[in-house]
This record gives sequence, C-alpha cells and structure tokens, in this order.
Amino acid sequence: MTLVSKSFQNEYSLEKRKHISAKIRNRYKDRLPIIVERAPNSNIPEIPKKKFLAPCDMVVSKFLMEIRKHLAETGGQMNDKTAIFLFVNNNVLPPSSNQISTIYELYKNEDGFLYITYSGENTFGGLCENETLI
Repeated sequence: MTLVSKSFQNEYSLEKRKHISAKIRNRYKDRLPIIVERAPNSNIPEIPKKKFLAPCDMVVSKFLMEIRKHLAETGGQMNDKTAIFLFVNNNVLPPSSNQISTIYELYKNEDGFLYITYSGENTFGGLCENETLI
C-alpha cells in the first residue's frame, strides 16, 4: 500500500510556515530551508523526510545526490537506471551546476522555503515500473 502524504503547504498555514522558516534561518544562518516532495504523478518512492537544510554553497547536483541517497534508503523500486529530476515551483528544472543559494533567491516561496519536487525516469528509454505518460 502506498501512503500519500499531505503536502507541506497544505499541512501548515502560511503564518506557521513563515514562523518555521524564520526560526530555521535564524538558527542556521549558513543553511537554506528546503521542502522536498515527490511529484504528484511520479511512482518512484516517496522519501519520508521533507525538510532539508542545504549549505548555501551546495550545488544542485550535490543536492540531487542527497535525494538519491534518501530514495535508495526507502528500499523501493529504484535502481541505477532511474534518472531523478528535480523541479522548482513544479515546472522549472534548475541547472545542476547552479548553487542552491542562487535557486533559493530566484524561487523561494513567500513563506521562506524553497519547494523542490522530484520525479524519475528510466535513462534507457523505458518508463519506470508503474509509471505512465500523460
């Protein structure tokens, strides 16, 4: 059975999210608060952790490796042939060489969090197991 969790934005009010992000930014001045959630139409595993603190100088490709590590820990149907894509604001594919701080400044939400969704695709042309094209 696949559990579908509530999105972070639906789970907390705007004011609560602003409070949480401000608290994080005050406590960890060299880190950026990021919410990571699986894309709605993706069938790759969902990672249990949504909140991440990324160093300001981390590049997107390194952050992607961190997400891949968490996906591998889920024990789901991930394999080395599955490409993982990160999207900001549900439709922007950030350049992998950009620093997270650049992406954060460009796309952070009014609540102070950067929202990233992830999805997967088989790199050898086929779809991931149970994934359909729309």
